Amino acid sequence: MTAPHAADPQPRHRTVKKAAGALGVLALVVMFVAGVISFLPGGLGGVLDRADPTQVDGQVLWTSEDIAVQLGPGGWLTHPGEGSGDVVRNVRTGETWTVDDMTSTREVTEDGVVVQPEAEALHIKREGSSDSTSTTEIADAFGDEDLWPGTNLQLAGVSETHVVAATCLAPKPSNLYDDPEGGRYVLAGVALEDASVTWTLDTRGACSAEFGVHGYPSTLPAQEYLVLEPAEEQIMAVDIDTGKVAQRWSGAKRYWFAVQGEHVLASDGQGSVTWSSLRTGKELADVSCDGAGIGDPGDISRQIAPGATPFVECGDTVHVLDDDEFVDVGAPPAPTDTPLPQGEEVAVGRLVLERVADTETVHLRDALTGRTLDDLTVPEDFQVAGFLPAGDLVGFVKWERGGDRSTGNYRIFDARTGDVVVTADGPLRTGPDASPDGVVVVETDDLDTEGTRLWAAGTKGEKT
Repeated sequence: MTAPHAADPQPRHRTVKKAAGALGVLALVVMFVAGVISFLPGGLGGVLDRADPTQVDGQVLWTSEDIAVQLGPGGWLTHPGEGSGDVVRNVRTGETWTVDDMTSTREVTEDGVVVQPEAEALHIKREGSSDSTSTTEIADAFGDEDLWPGTNLQLAGVSETHVVAATCLAPKPSNLYDDPEGGRYVLAGVALEDASVTWTLDTRGACSAEFGVHGYPSTLPAQEYLVLEPAEEQIMAVDIDTGKVAQRWSGAKRYWFAVQGEHVLASDGQGSVTWSSLRTGKELADVSCDGAGIGDPGDISRQIAPGATPFVECGDTVHVLDDDEFVDVGAPPAPTDTPLPQGEEVAVGRLVLERVADTETVHLRDALTGRTLDDLTVPEDFQVAGFLPAGDLVGFVKWERGGDRSTGNYRIFDARTGDVVVTADGPLRTGPDASPDGVVVVETDDLDTEGTRLWAAGTKGEKT
């Protein structure tokens, strides 16, 4: 570059004119660059704040530019449509139908039926038809003229034929969580066929935000019993089709129980766990060990998916249910707060994992069948994803801390075969939604992203 003192002297008016011309060119360049950037995902923020765009691969079944999606069982989900209604979609089969007025919370069953609680009503919607019931009809079926209908209701469970709704019946109109004097926490069985109330049950619990049903199992298929807590350290199991109380436990905690079909995995809180039939009351299997705890079913409702294997964690080993006996898999529970240990076996239920030292390879085998599954490719800094429901998926996560909130990168596999279901890197929202039958939804955390912002992926083929 020529030094300033060596430059040819220029008359002042020529310097100003050239400077003005240069500024004009620069302005045009800036406008052009800004225009280009505006078409990039995330605009200028995407260029400056995110070095790597979101990368998603695997068995992707469906994508969307909208992230307002509710996942259900069997490949069903709901999402906003182009008009005023929402779309009910099966990402496995491609089947769709449109439902109107989806502004409140809603759930979808394994048959693609939408169940929507809204204020004092419960709507059951199919393609071309809609039926409803109300808290007034529940109060009428309950039959106590001194109690007013509740001002709201909550979904509690669903079977193949019924939905269970919870509401507060009280001497004055009350919200389910108001804790009014004389209020009763009441369950009602509502027929999926026509929304008629077929049974009611006084749980003997007060209306309260603290107790009752702890979450509806959104991604689970039909259940037979639901577990609820009507009062402190009081647990009950209720038949969803009939409203009959199968069993009550006193002095118990909710996490001591998990239900699968007509069976219950129950801990006594002192190191013993039993597997029993709720229908007959017969104990079928038991295991005792120091620190025995029910293996997390991955659902706050304490429901275990039909295809999942119940298990018990005993500190340094895991016992899984095999028919009517518990089998020791010979490995401790996998940590969910640190990466997998190098060269050591750990268990996620019936699955035994072993990280090959200093590699991205994780050996996977089924402890019940002895079958060695495909090796998994998982970066060394990923840890087991403890948020996935027990079922057809096994996954790993790497959290990205910092900023307004944490985001995640994911590696999720078919727990039956070891096949990749989805790999996802980038600014992805934490805790992807997943169903135990093998569908997982990941979505970007960058709301300014243009184009695809949500991916639904799933396992393929049938279990072998």
